[in-house]
This record gives sequence, structure tokens and C-alpha cells, in this order.
Amino acid sequence: MSSHELNGIMLYVHPPLSITGYVFIFLFGLSLIRSRNFNLRSVKFFGVVAWLFTLLGLVTGMIWAQVAWGNYWSWDPKETLTLMLFLAVSVGEVAYFERKRNTTRWLALVSCVLVMVTSLSSFIIAGLHSFA
Repeated sequence: MSSHELNGIMLYVHPPLSITGYVFIFLFGLSLIRSRNFNLRSVKFFGVVAWLFTLLGLVTGMIWAQVAWGNYWSWDPKETLTLMLFLAVSVGEVAYFERKRNTTRWLALVSCVLVMVTSLSSFIIAGLHSFA
């Protein structure tokens, strides 16, 4: 990837969207753990926003990959982990709206763990997103 693609507009779009999704995943998980009331507006808000920003982070990352590397998807470890994270958040949201409390809580916990693994993957696993 040339410095032009690295320093392009997507540098200011993709990472902030992804990080915002990560933050809201933790807020959703914490609100589920701390609240006895499963139907609070804040819990619902955090979950929907977490899902939305995780999706936007995934899509903008794919667009940036197309610009930088010429393909939308390369099965890079971070891309794969982000897809797993998006799927966990999505299934967690479905479980939340289906009022499956234990399933939602477990998936929120799995999502929080996946956020940490995904974040650290750039420093641990070799790939297109490697910083090591």
C-alpha cells in the first residue's frame, strides 16, 4: 500500500467508525451486566449503535481495502476476526430483540472478548494489518 492510500480520506473514516463500534460493544455489554431491567432504552440504544458502527467499520474497511489493495476482502486475520465480531454482535442483537436474556449476555461477553482479540491481532498475527 502506498502512503497515498494510507493517508487518504479513509484513514479518517474507517478507524474512527471501527473504534466507535468497539466502544459501544463494551457499553452494551456493561449495560446488560449492570442493569436488572433488560428493556432499558440505554441498553437498546447501545446495542443498536454497536451493531451499526461495527457494520460501518466493516464496510468502510472493505472500501479502503479495494482502494489500497485492489480487492474488498483478503481473509486477513483482522478482517476475519472483524467478521466474527460483526456476526457475534448481530446474533446478540437478534437474541436481545427476541428477549433471550442469557444468550444476549453471553454473546455480549463474547463480543467484548472479540473486540480485545481483534484489537490486539494487529500486533500479534502477521497480515495486512500487522504493526509488529
